[in-house]
Amino acid sequence: MTTNPNRLRLRLIALAALAPLAGAAAAASPKFSVELVGGRIKGDDTLKVRQGDQVQISVVSDQPLVLHLHGYDIETQVTPPAPALLSFKASLAGRFPVHEHRHGPGNHRAVMFVEVHP
Repeated sequence: MTTNPNRLRLRLIALAALAPLAGAAAAASPKFSVELVGGRIKGDDTLKVRQGDQVQISVVSDQPLVLHLHGYDIETQVTPPAPALLSFKASLAGRFPVHEHRHGPGNHRAVMFVEVHP
């Protein structure tokens, strides 16, 4: 069986053109905007992403606080009214709490969760 060289060339060109699209689908960049009022999230408290995603979470709060994403050991200072950014590659699968760190009662309280699905 012989292969038509023109047909083979067209297939290679088509594969080369589609390759960047496959890579883009595999590595998504989900972005979330989260608002905290009185230390509580407005809306759903669980953000869902896929393993391998480059995640960005923009957080605004009505009060200053420090947020810590457990499992990834990422911390950010939120100073109103400016948004703070948690940015990370979702390399670990699981459910990870984002805790508010502060002094006094309520220290180390989960304000939301990040679920990383394989």
